[in-house]
Amino acid sequence: MKTLIYWALSGIGGIQRFNALLTRALLDLGIETSALIPSSLNLRDIEDYHGVEIKDARIIKYGTTNCKGAYCNLINNIQGNIALAGIAGSYDLVFIDTLFLYPASNILIKKLNYIYYIHGAIMTNKPRPVLTFKPHRLLLHALLSALSNYRILSARDRVYANSLFTAMLSKDALGYMPKILYPPVDINRVIKYAGDKEPIVSMLARFGSAKGWDFAITIFSEALRKCGINDARLYLMGSVGDMVEARYVKHLLELSRRLGIANRVKVLINPGGINDVYKVLSRSMVFIHVRPNEPFGIVVVEAMAAGAVPIVHKSGGPWFDIISMGKYGYGYSNKEEAVEALCKVLTSDREFNRLSNLVRERAGGGFLIREV
Repeated sequence: MKTLIYWALSGIGGIQRFNALLTRALLDLGIETSALIPSSLNLRDIEDYHGVEIKDARIIKYGTTNCKGAYCNLINNIQGNIALAGIAGSYDLVFIDTLFLYPASNILIKKLNYIYYIHGAIMTNKPRPVLTFKPHRLLLHALLSALSNYRILSARDRVYANSLFTAMLSKDALGYMPKILYPPVDINRVIKYAGDKEPIVSMLARFGSAKGWDFAITIFSEALRKCGINDARLYLMGSVGDMVEARYVKHLLELSRRLGIANRVKVLINPGGINDVYKVLSRSMVFIHVRPNEPFGIVVVEAMAAGAVPIVHKSGGPWFDIISMGKYGYGYSNKEEAVEALCKVLTSDREFNRLSNLVRERAGGGFLIREV
């Protein structure tokens, strides 16, 4: 069998980690595997940051334009889709995760040799314009809709969602409940760094305002005052890719100083690799995930494998799929609940040990294909 995995996006985020782990898993099964990737993607970065080697796969690069912005991404996606159309018919199975498949979609539909993976909920089953007061965004959406082929969603045996949360949100648009294929998580790599726990609260995400860093700093500060925690520290880990994100990190440091906790907050910008992240997780008692409606949340499972108790927003895959609505950690819907959860874990050895052992078992149990 010959398989192809189409990487529609560059970068080193969660989607790229999923693609790398999927490629690695297929190779380990002895399946001949190719990866169609953007020319701007540096596989060494993937290896260094995510710890996944895929150099023994057949790597096919398609050209990308060196620019930024939504319309640049559109141009790059068109180039990738054209490259996909030229080779998709040569493979027995093609893994895709984007609806924007012009002109490759017709080939995939004709041969029915694809598996479509939903990373985020699909809310419509056909192209529909989005009402907006920004004409350039309306034009972009119109172009994407016109170039997309939603017929690939009709083959229900070819469509998988990354969580129950994503599947439920997509059900009405699809007309059926897709099967669930949880993202692979390299638990064995995480547990290699197991060590003594310290009163550390950690968080990992890209340094952008949408990720909720301000909220994490604020609830940590309030927990220190409310619970009388004298030695706790907050580790903020994430990537910075431009000046906007760099200025946001400066804002976070200023916020820490205003709250009087600058000596308790440590910011790790662009960690040298995933190993550096796992070392922090192995020492952490708590891992906080702030973003609401996260489709899945690989890093939450990794933190649990390291024995860190997760505190997540009561929404999305982290709440419904990973911690089973409070069975394997804490959820919150407001600041007060988040502060209370921090206090419970950081001030009670009994509560921490109970949950730490429980979340390790949960992460070690694995997340596999789920029929619903």
